[in-house]
Amino acid sequence: MSTSGPGIFDDDLACDVRDHYRRSLEDRVPDAEATRRIVEGVEDLLPDEEPVLWLALGATQSRFGRLDDDVRRRALDVIDSGHDVARWAELRPELGAARGAALAALREQLTGPQPPRRAVRRPWREITDLEPGTALAWRASNGVIAVLRVVQVWEDEFTQARHPVLERLAWAGHVVPSADVVAQLPAAGDDGRWRPEGGAGPYHRPGVYLPVRLRKRDPDRHDSGFTVCGHVPARPGDDADWSLGASGVHWGGLSYLLELAAAAELPET
Repeated sequence: MSTSGPGIFDDDLACDVRDHYRRSLEDRVPDAEATRRIVEGVEDLLPDEEPVLWLALGATQSRFGRLDDDVRRRALDVIDSGHDVARWAELRPELGAARGAALAALREQLTGPQPPRRAVRRPWREITDLEPGTALAWRASNGVIAVLRVVQVWEDEFTQARHPVLERLAWAGHVVPSADVVAQLPAAGDDGRWRPEGGAGPYHRPGVYLPVRLRKRDPDRHDSGFTVCGHVPARPGDDADWSLGASGVHWGGLSYLLELAAAAELPET
């Protein structure tokens, strides 16, 4: 864990405590259980890290009107002991003063009137409706059709969003292939940039894309012209982590990349 300053949340551990607690509330976890998960989920804390836990948890709970009595007591013990300020003052006197001011403000927050308990809404996140094996077709401006298959659905561990991982297949005709043909299409090819585990340098899977929507108003596959055109049975290696080395793009960005590929492979005459 690292610390960038004397503020309560100028610390990786403090931010982790805040973010994981909020996520528990978004998942409708009961208050006591959310607290237990945070405390039990942080193991083997160093002596200088345990105060960070209680200060961050107290500040976060207070913000949401859910301040637990035991958490408040532990946070106030940290503040009133003076050890935390002394630790910062050993680095530089001005840092000790800044930490003292941050703790004084937090003490006032914890001992003053608490805000009403409020519900926490889960932010929007994309949950793709695509499934492994689904094949998509897309038409470039010169009429060339690109075909891609969903290799797997990747879940973002932090946001719990679910995005498809797509592999481009070897098709460059002007018509969408039949479902039987789609099922047999090989991968578009390897330009040698993919380096297997143990190789040097960055990983890259050519022709493999991870299209995402970060906001609800971002264009989706329908907006970008991708349509379902068949199904491809599972292939050897599909159970590997295909997000490693995939090109992360928006759906519109994927259209742009496919447009470039189509122009290079079968330009207009």
